[in-house]
Amino acid sequence: MFMRIIRNYLLKDFFSTFLFSLMLLSMVMLLGNLIKISDMVMRKGVNPIDAAKMLWLFIPYLLGFTIPLSFLLGILLSLGRLMADNELTAINVAGASAWRLAMPFFCLGLILSGVLFILNDRTIPDYHYRSRKAMKRIYSKNLTAFIEPGTFCENFPNHIIYTSDVDGNALKNVFIYEMSENEQPSKVIYAETAQFVTEENKLRLKLNDGFRDQSDPQKQTMARLNFKTFFMDIPLPGDESLVTEKKPSDMPLKELSRAIRLLKNTGADPRALEIEYYKRISFSFSTVTFVLLGFGAALAVRHREKTINFGLALASAGIYYLLFMLGAALVEHKYMNAAAGMWLPNVIVAAAGLWLLLKRR
Repeated sequence: MFMRIIRNYLLKDFFSTFLFSLMLLSMVMLLGNLIKISDMVMRKGVNPIDAAKMLWLFIPYLLGFTIPLSFLLGILLSLGRLMADNELTAINVAGASAWRLAMPFFCLGLILSGVLFILNDRTIPDYHYRSRKAMKRIYSKNLTAFIEPGTFCENFPNHIIYTSDVDGNALKNVFIYEMSENEQPSKVIYAETAQFVTEENKLRLKLNDGFRDQSDPQKQTMARLNFKTFFMDIPLPGDESLVTEKKPSDMPLKELSRAIRLLKNTGADPRALEIEYYKRISFSFSTVTFVLLGFGAALAVRHREKTINFGLALASAGIYYLLFMLGAALVEHKYMNAAAGMWLPNVIVAAAGLWLLLKRR
């Protein structure tokens, strides 16, 4: 009876913190993408419905990150308050150890691991694939939507476009590099202004007030042509380009497993697919390891300040994701197999949490 009361008390405090953290972190991440989406609608003329769809397709990917982080933050904040108010000491004196208090959180961690496994196996890959297809459709409707001022755009076959500013369908201070078969610029075109014009299966640029430099590798010469108005055809992919091939991040685990077996049978290197496969499984169980880390860190820090615990949670999550990068690098350089490399973050985080928990028990 006593443990049931304590368990309900802890879980009530935890859930309020967990849900608040989940909404806060999700809103912060959505806000960053909302700014980009708003810019696409207001400055680049993207259909608001298409932009809203892109934002919707981002939500499952967002939850894959915010759920584990909110779970860790909920543990740190709820236990931190108990430690600061000496309530945890009173509970220990009454006969309830930290291990018994952690059991409900382990059960919650397993439940959330099941949710994350479904997200990482099916939902996130499916939504990621659908977002890439939606991007292509938006791109086919509005060619300037993904041309960022001050960056080199490589979305057009054999052409690289650089512009200092984009205003609707007009480009300013445009450089166009036409690439040869050996991926070297064979032509360089500059224009003060340019406008896109699409005709059937061709993209045409109307260039104003500029020049064209064309090199001759055999004669090692460069010829320049100055112009007031110049029309240039750039190949525009046809409807078949809208058929988006799946990347490893778009495949469910079953498809990844099938692709790995196929590569092994053909003698190809499957490490990139194996990293993706085991990373998803390992990351799904992050909430279980965060129970050990959360309890250990809360007992070690002993602070109820939300800013401190929030910073600790962010730092722990950052280190956790860096360990994934380390594991992937070790796998790519053949220092360990993919399963060991991708489970390395969970092992290290669980070991650190267990050490802190035993030290402060």
